[in-house]
Amino acid sequence: MILQGLLCIAPALALAAVLFARRYPGERLLLAAGTRRRTRRLRPASVLAPLRPTLARVPRGGLLIACELAVRPPPLALLTS
Repeated sequence: MILQGLLCIAPALALAAVLFARRYPGERLLLAAGTRRRTRRLRPASVLAPLRPTLARVPRGGLLIACELAVRPPPLALLTS
């Protein structure tokens, strides 16, 4: 019974011991990823996809029924969220 409790706590104790020794897991990977510089390739405007026009949001499902049955429809701010 006690052995099972220690086995459950073992990963937390191991991590605490590593952190107490001031060794941070993944520290080297984070530092290496932060120092890499990515170069951007500029594409000509003809290669970029054309922007789609913004479509109006239409109420659907239960909100559509609620809008139709309401004496006055809900405010527009609630329809867009």
